[in-house]
Amino acid sequence: MIGYRVSQVIQTIKHHRWARRAAWLLACLLGVWLLAWLVVPPVARSQIERHASEALGRKVTVSKVEFLPWTLEATVHGLSIASGDGKASQVQIARIYIDAELQSLWRLAPVIDAVQVDEPVIHVTQTAPGHYDFDDVLDRFAQQPKTQDGEARPLRFALYNLALRGGALDFDDRTVGKVHTLRGLRIDVPFLSNFSAAREVKVTPRLAFELNGSAFDTAAQTTPFAQNRQTEVNLHVDGFDLGPFSGYIPSRVPVRLQSGVLDADLKLGFEQEDATPRLTISGGVRLHGVRTTDTAGEPLLDFDALQVALKDVRPLQRIVDIDAIDWHGVHVHLRRDAAGAVALPGLAQPADGADATAKPTPAPQDAAWQVRLGRVGLHDGVVDWTDASLPGGKAAWKAENLQAEAWAIALPFQQPLQFRLSTQLSGGAAKGDAARLAVQGQATDVQAQAAVSVRGLSMAMAAPYLAGVFKPSLAGMLDADLGLARNGDAMAAKVATLSLGKLALDCAVGGKECRTLRAAGIADAAKASLAEAGRLEVSDALVQLPQRSVTLGRVLVKQPRVLVSRAAKGGWMFEEWLPDAPEAASRAKPAASAPAPWKLKLVALEVEGASLAFRDDAAAKPVALNASGLQLRARNFSYDDGRITPVAVRLDTRVAAGRAEPGRLSYEGTVAMAPALAVQGRVRAQHVPVHAFEPYVTSDLNVDILRAEGSFAGDLRYVQETAGPVVSVAGDMSLDEVRVRAKDDVAADDEGKGSRRIADRGEELLRWKSLGLRGVAVNLKPGRPLALDVRETALSDFFARIIVHENGRINLQDIRKGAATDEAAAAPPKDAASAAATGAAQAAAQPADPMAPVIRFGPVALTNGSVHFSDYFIKPNYSADLSELTGRLSAFSSVPSEAGGEPQMAELELRGRAQGTASLEVSGKLNPLAKPLALDIQARMRDLELPPLSPYSIKYAGHGIERGKLSMDVAYKVQPDGQLTATNKLVLHQLAFGDPVEGAPASLPVRLAVALLADRNGVIDVDLPISGSLNDPQFSLGGVILKVIGNLVMKAITAPFSLLAGAFSGADEQGSIAFAPGSAVLDDKARQQLDKIAQELNNRPALKVTVVGWAQPQAEEEAWKRLRLRDLVQAQKRRAAVRAGESAADVAPVSDAEYPALLKEAYRRADMKKPRNLIGLAKDLPQGEMEALLLKSIEVPGNAMQDLALARGVAVRDYLASRQVVLDRLFVGASKLQPAGEGGWTPKAELTLAAR
Repeated sequence: MIGYRVSQVIQTIKHHRWARRAAWLLACLLGVWLLAWLVVPPVARSQIERHASEALGRKVTVSKVEFLPWTLEATVHGLSIASGDGKASQVQIARIYIDAELQSLWRLAPVIDAVQVDEPVIHVTQTAPGHYDFDDVLDRFAQQPKTQDGEARPLRFALYNLALRGGALDFDDRTVGKVHTLRGLRIDVPFLSNFSAAREVKVTPRLAFELNGSAFDTAAQTTPFAQNRQTEVNLHVDGFDLGPFSGYIPSRVPVRLQSGVLDADLKLGFEQEDATPRLTISGGVRLHGVRTTDTAGEPLLDFDALQVALKDVRPLQRIVDIDAIDWHGVHVHLRRDAAGAVALPGLAQPADGADATAKPTPAPQDAAWQVRLGRVGLHDGVVDWTDASLPGGKAAWKAENLQAEAWAIALPFQQPLQFRLSTQLSGGAAKGDAARLAVQGQATDVQAQAAVSVRGLSMAMAAPYLAGVFKPSLAGMLDADLGLARNGDAMAAKVATLSLGKLALDCAVGGKECRTLRAAGIADAAKASLAEAGRLEVSDALVQLPQRSVTLGRVLVKQPRVLVSRAAKGGWMFEEWLPDAPEAASRAKPAASAPAPWKLKLVALEVEGASLAFRDDAAAKPVALNASGLQLRARNFSYDDGRITPVAVRLDTRVAAGRAEPGRLSYEGTVAMAPALAVQGRVRAQHVPVHAFEPYVTSDLNVDILRAEGSFAGDLRYVQETAGPVVSVAGDMSLDEVRVRAKDDVAADDEGKGSRRIADRGEELLRWKSLGLRGVAVNLKPGRPLALDVRETALSDFFARIIVHENGRINLQDIRKGAATDEAAAAPPKDAASAAATGAAQAAAQPADPMAPVIRFGPVALTNGSVHFSDYFIKPNYSADLSELTGRLSAFSSVPSEAGGEPQMAELELRGRAQGTASLEVSGKLNPLAKPLALDIQARMRDLELPPLSPYSIKYAGHGIERGKLSMDVAYKVQPDGQLTATNKLVLHQLAFGDPVEGAPASLPVRLAVALLADRNGVIDVDLPISGSLNDPQFSLGGVILKVIGNLVMKAITAPFSLLAGAFSGADEQGSIAFAPGSAVLDDKARQQLDKIAQELNNRPALKVTVVGWAQPQAEEEAWKRLRLRDLVQAQKRRAAVRAGESAADVAPVSDAEYPALLKEAYRRADMKKPRNLIGLAKDLPQGEMEALLLKSIEVPGNAMQDLALARGVAVRDYLASRQVVLDRLFVGASKLQPAGEGGWTPKAELTLAAR
């Protein structure tokens, strides 16, 4: 059957021409196919290997080539390209499959139905930066001649089903020591064509692979040959590790990527209408796990995630539209090295040899970018700042929990963007909770406003930056609310409130090497604190930068404590706070132009509860002064161009020195500091410790001012003018509680005659309770003499120690150092005649000094004064006490009331007691300011007991005085030339001398003389005219008086008769009167006993009585102290009366009801060690404890018991006189002291009776 059919076909071909032709054609085709099937594979293989090897310069091998001519399918197996050294394969392809279409024959262009590449494997090595192991291939291609056919038309093609499967790439980068692997490479291109018929065909290409284990996948649609060439690509990247690519960052960039992962889900669109391309990007990009370091391996920038949501980004049109940017877990490490270079993320250093000052090429003037950003946020950020460039050590700050957000961002700005930020700051030496910083505001490219809030910022964070210019460390906590504003180049800051709490300056090296507040006596201050403040507040402040202006509405400083001190070498404490100035490396270049000076305005400054400790070790003795409770108010301070407007100031403080209660000082007025210092206001000072400033004048004095309290209430004006200061003072002042003592180490030599002291060691020289000056007016102007006016003066409870030295000089003349030398240089001749002549000549020849001070004093009142007088000019020495001195001195002046007249003389009235026994009255006229001294006074003394004057009588008569009284009327007048004329009327009662004294300068029969001079009543009445010159340094008034008495005695001896003088004998059985220990006051029992004795004396007029007081120092010391305590309390009452304008002489004794309050005041004012509370103030104590402390502080003078014994005798004498016993029958004998250790002692006064 089959054979039949074949034969039929053959017959048909033989009999039909077209059939035969078709058969031949089929046979030829089959033959060609067969030939191609057999020939093409080996030929293609050899040609591929030969031509490819020639083209690449590498050996190219093919394992097998398959070709199916009837379907135009070709397959290449095992394609391999050798490496440069020929030892390995650089490219291997397992299979390449190509399915061509017959259309390629008539279209004269390749039409490929499918192209498939399976398992291509490529190995690439980078041997050096920019050099790879296939550089020889690239160089070979570069050397081939290029086709010069400018009319060449683009190749026409149509490709379908292009596919690459299982591709792999190994990239060995030896420059960075990394090997990158690409696996699972898949590329799908379903169709590409530039034939006219295929121009509208869509293809959906795909690209997928794994790079270093990270998967990439894309899907796209494109019409690349359409008119608009629209393309859409979806790019998806999941977990792409960026760490292996860190080595490709240029070395000039100081950032090294350690890790990072990229996720992306993007859609890219491309169109090109006409010649305008358009690229659109949308989707999201996420970077996470990013860690970077600097070139030294130190952390630089880390963050957990950065996520960007792109809405519509068209870079070719410069349009960016981003929905949101979120940055999470950011940790920025900012550092500045020792050279001052700052390491910032992404900040590249200039390449070596590059011109750092080269200007960039100007960018073309393209259209501006249009940017819209819906929101950008930074969450949970941390910023670390380390600064190693500081001379004071490394600074380390940290900002944690950083939250920042901005929204409504559009560029160019059409509306302000909004932003806010918050964080917590810590670092440095700051301890405790972190500070909180919050910022919120809005901004454009030309304007910005921001509100800033700071809470709990420690000033210790600034310590490393201040250490280079300021040695002490700064401590404190800052709270602030302020606003910042910018408008173009103008910037301003508005501070609503700024508060610094617990502000302190601490010694950086510890309290032992610094002068601290605690060392200055402020016990509750910190150990190393130099200055402290409870709080510093600034409110309503404005800083304007262009105008260089600062306005402070209110500055409040609460409880500041400051130590102002000067070292022994003269350096102030703030000089120690400043570091040593470095030597200039080169001469500084002058500034081209100085900027405008800053302007400062302070509306109000308030200081509350301040404490100031002042210490000066550079003075002759350390000066210590404390001001506490200081309150300061200043208003309207303004500084502009070097001028400072007058400032209204109000100041109030307490001032203390030592353990005494502090005084008070207040000022209210104005102060101007520029262009010249000017002060004008009212000053009120109460009990300010003036003695604290004594070391500044001690070099000019031979005395120590132990205590002096100054008070003043009045007006003060001071202006520093070019010609000199202008000073005006008007008010009331006083100098209270003054105690002046001679220096222990001061002795002056007078012409080689021996040394002398102003007073005995440790003995007070001057003392008074109160010296009040009312209506004081002081005026000083350049070119005019000083003018001093005092309306009233009151001196109460005063004491003076006066000593006449061996050379006749009074100790008070030597209070000022050099006084003796100055006087000696101008000393007149020693004889009286020449002294008087010289004095008169000097008074006549000396012209008036036009610049001599003009001094005017109003009335002067003296109350309760005492003078302890010692005369060392005579041997043995003599001492006397003047007490209860009270009186007045009327107005006097240093200038005459009329031109050419004499200075005004003051009326003098003075009353007191001498030696506690005699009354004393002084009256007359004098002017202590007149030069020379002018006076005309009269004095009366009644009933002075003479035994204390025995030293004088021994010197001039050779006998001591056993008994006697003296009454005296004297008158003294000093002429302008210094000549003294005086009259003295002496009345001696019952004068009785003792036995002759061996070794006395003279010995006279004084008993016979008394008998001759006394009348029948035992009274001696003598007139003694005296004259001499006060300019004679050998002139002694007391010596002259006693010398005159001696002359009278010599005259009496020549009288032809004498009377027998009786001796004292015959004591009464009631010979003693008992007293309470330490007291000279008679009790009831003693008065009853004396009443009986007085009655007996009145009944026996021939009797006379001598009273001798006794005392026992050891047994009566404590009781004596208690009576002195009572005297102190009485003095406080007199002082209060004087301050109230009353007379101290009229003050009644202290009552029991008044005693506690006055005792407390005496205790408060006592200069002694007292129990104190925690803040250093004296405690309030019970009455008994105050008495015990005061008693302990009272010192018992060496002559106290002798005076007590004398007072007992006087008390008995006075009481008998009050009982009608005639005074001329009553005498007080020399007081006596009972030796210690003898039993049966009773305080007493002994009475001895004798016939008259």
